[in-house]
Amino acid sequence: MTSPEERPGEQSTDFLAKLFDIRSFTGTLFLIFGVIVTVVGLTASDADIAKSAGLNLALILGLIMLLMGAIFIVWLLLRPPQLLHSHEVTEEDLPEQLRHQGLEAVPEHPGEPGPEPPPPPPRRRPSGH
Repeated sequence: MTSPEERPGEQSTDFLAKLFDIRSFTGTLFLIFGVIVTVVGLTASDADIAKSAGLNLALILGLIMLLMGAIFIVWLLLRPPQLLHSHEVTEEDLPEQLRHQGLEAVPEHPGEPGPEPPPPPPRRRPSGH
């Protein structure tokens, strides 16, 4: 296993992976909107509460949004995203059919075109009747 000293940029990569994880976006949005809706619910008048069948829905939904945002952020902190590290490819990693050809025969990128195909046969012109 490699130590952090062997991979100097790994700590910043971990931070960016957490920052751009979908759970951080979702949790942050729930927290921001939860604060806004909770403040609206706390400042709701009796007339506003009467419109919603006597329930302060803004306060209830704001608190639920705050709870959901906290759940997403805690989930992100407890189970951080896993980073996949590439490893050195050896001939043993190749399929059996390619082992005798060596690593040079394997294209670097999966969609990379191979050798050029032969040109198509010339088209015959239809005879005029």
